[in-house]
Amino acid sequence: MTSGVHPEHLYSLPIVGGCSLDPSKTLIAYVVTSPDETSNGYRGRIKVIRLADGEVRELTHGTARDGAPQWSADGSSLFFSSDRGGSTQLWQIYLGGGEPKALPEVPGNVSEFAVAPQSAHIAVITTPTTQRDEIGSRGWRRITRLRYRADGPGFLDDMPQLWLIDVAAGTAVAITHGEGTVGAPAWDPAGQTIAFTGEHDPDADSLWRRELWCASTTDAWRPRKVFQLGAALEAPAWSLDGARVAFSGIRDARSGAGLKNVRLYTIDRNGRNPACVTPTEDWTCGNFILTDVGAVGGVARPIWVSKDEIAVLGSHRGAAMVYLVDGKGRAKALTPPGMSVTDFDCLDRSHVVYCASDLVTPGELYLASGSDVTQLTHETQAWCQNVKVGPTTHFRVTTHDGDIDAWHLASNAPDPRPCILQIHGGPHFAYGNAYVFEFALLAAAGFDVVYCNPRGSQTYGEAFAAAIKGDWARPAFTDCMGVLDAAIDRFGLDPQRLGIAGGSYGGYLTGFAITHTRRFAAAIAMRPASNLTSLWGTSEVGRMLAEDFGGRPSDMPDVYERDSVLTYADAIETPLLIIHSEKDYRTPTEQSEQLFTALRQRGATVEVMRFLETDHNLSRSGPPRQRVARLEAILEWFTRYLAGGAV
Repeated sequence: MTSGVHPEHLYSLPIVGGCSLDPSKTLIAYVVTSPDETSNGYRGRIKVIRLADGEVRELTHGTARDGAPQWSADGSSLFFSSDRGGSTQLWQIYLGGGEPKALPEVPGNVSEFAVAPQSAHIAVITTPTTQRDEIGSRGWRRITRLRYRADGPGFLDDMPQLWLIDVAAGTAVAITHGEGTVGAPAWDPAGQTIAFTGEHDPDADSLWRRELWCASTTDAWRPRKVFQLGAALEAPAWSLDGARVAFSGIRDARSGAGLKNVRLYTIDRNGRNPACVTPTEDWTCGNFILTDVGAVGGVARPIWVSKDEIAVLGSHRGAAMVYLVDGKGRAKALTPPGMSVTDFDCLDRSHVVYCASDLVTPGELYLASGSDVTQLTHETQAWCQNVKVGPTTHFRVTTHDGDIDAWHLASNAPDPRPCILQIHGGPHFAYGNAYVFEFALLAAAGFDVVYCNPRGSQTYGEAFAAAIKGDWARPAFTDCMGVLDAAIDRFGLDPQRLGIAGGSYGGYLTGFAITHTRRFAAAIAMRPASNLTSLWGTSEVGRMLAEDFGGRPSDMPDVYERDSVLTYADAIETPLLIIHSEKDYRTPTEQSEQLFTALRQRGATVEVMRFLETDHNLSRSGPPRQRVARLEAILEWFTRYLAGGAV
C-alpha cells in the first residue's frame, strides 16, 4: 500500500547513478540527478563516498547537469561530463579543493568518454552538428541511408566521432570522421590502444553496433576494423594483461530485435579466436528491467577481475544482477535477485559495489560480499518517507506453456478494489524487481496495480522470447488475462472496475486487448503501435518487425493485418486515452493518428494527449514538467472511469 504520493513528488526525486571506484578502491564516485521544475531540465551533482566509514562529500553542485565521473590514475581528481558551459563537455575537479576546470572543447556534445590508465589521454565520443546546421539553413535534406533518424538524437545528419584529448597539452584531435557510428571507447592496460564499437554499413537499421575497431599510438591512431559479429557487438573491455577483449553481443544476424540473448564473448586483441563464454545461459547480458526512475536497456561494460574471470551485468527472471563468469563459462550471481542493477564496479572477484533499485526503493549504492549486502548511500531515504510504498507481492501463474512471473501492488482502497493491469514494452523487455514511480502513484490514488512478464519478454531464455514470433499479440494477451484472473481471485479485486495501460508494445497490447474483450472500464495506450504495416515503413526500427513476424508486410500482408489493432478498431467500446510524443521516431505519431481517427469518426470515447518536443522515452527521461503532466493525465483518466479514489 502507498500513501501521500502525488505527481509533483517527481520533482524532488534524487536519481542515483554511476558507480566508479578510485584506484585505491577506497572511494566511490557517483551522481545524484534531480528533475528541476524551473528549468524543465535536470541537475546532476558529483559525490564521493568513503567505503571505510560512509562519509559522503559533494564535489559539484549548482544548476549544471554533471555526470559520468571517472577517476584520474593517481586518484587525486575526477573527470566528468557537464553542460555548465552550454554544450556537454569534459571537466576535471580535484578532491583537494578548487573549482572544476574545463578540458579542451570538442564539437557537439560529449556522450561517452574513457580515461587512459595513466590519465594522459581521454577518448571522447561526440556528434557534431555541422550537417544539421547546414540543413537547417538551406531548408532541406537528402536521405540515402535506410535508417536516417533515431529516437532521441533525431535525424542522423552527422555521425558520432571519436576524439583524443591530450590532457597535458590541452589539445583534441579527431580519430574518426563520421564515416559511420562509433561508441563505447575502452583503453588497453598500457594506455596505447583504444578499442571501440562501430557500424559502417550505410543500410544498417539496427539499434546495435556490430563491429570492433582499434586505434593505436603505434599506427598514429589510424582506426582499423578488428572483428564483426552478426547482429550486435557492444561494450568492449580489455583483459588485465591486454591480450584479449571481452564484449557483449548477438551472433545471429537475423536476431537483433530481442529474440536472442545478448551473450558474453572474448576475442584475442588481433581479432582471432572469438569465443562465446555464455553459450547456454538463460540470462541475457545487460539490464532489460523497465523502470521510470533511471537507466534501462543498457549493456554495461564487463570487468575482468582475474586472468580468466569476468564480471558482467545480466538480466534473469525480472532482475538485473552482476554475474561472475569463469574461463569455463560457469556463472554465479554476485548480487541478490531482489534488485535490478544499473551500474557496478568490482573490488575483487567476490566484492562488488553497485547501483540498484528494488520494488520499494529507488536507486542507491550497495556493497555485496557473498550473501551479505550493505547499503552504502541513503540519498532517497527522506524522499521515501513521503512516498511510501508497501510490499509488492510476487506470484506466479501457471499456463499451458509454463509459469508467468507477476507482481501485485495493493492500494488503500476498500474491498473490492479497482485494479489496473500494466503491460510492458519491447516486446522483449521485462518488468521485475525495480522501482516504478508510476505504479506507486496509481496505488496511492486507490488503484491496485498488477503487472507481469508474458511470453515474448526477455530474461527467461530465447524460447520464451521467441514464443510470440509470427503471432505478436495472442500469446502475450492470453498470459496477461490469465494473470489478471489469478490476481482478481487472490487479492480481492473488483472485476467491474478494471483498467489497462501500457507503453510502446504495451500500448499495442493494450489496444489489442480492448478490441478482444470488454472487461476493462478504461484504457490508456501510450505511444502505441496500431498499424503494423505502416509501422514497418515509418518507425526508425520498424524493419526489425520482419524478425518477429518472419517476413516483410509484402511477404505476409495477412499476418500484419491480422495482428494490427487498427483491423479491429470498430470493436473498441472501452474509453481510451492515447498519449504520444511529437518526436517519437520509435512508434511515430501516425500510429496514434490512425487509431484516433478510426475511433473518433464513429463516435467512440477517445482522447489524444500529444506532447511537443519529446520522444519515445518521455516517461523515463523526458522534460520533468511534461512527465508530471503525463502522470496527472493518467490519474485523471482512471479516476474518471474507475472511481478508484480521489487524486
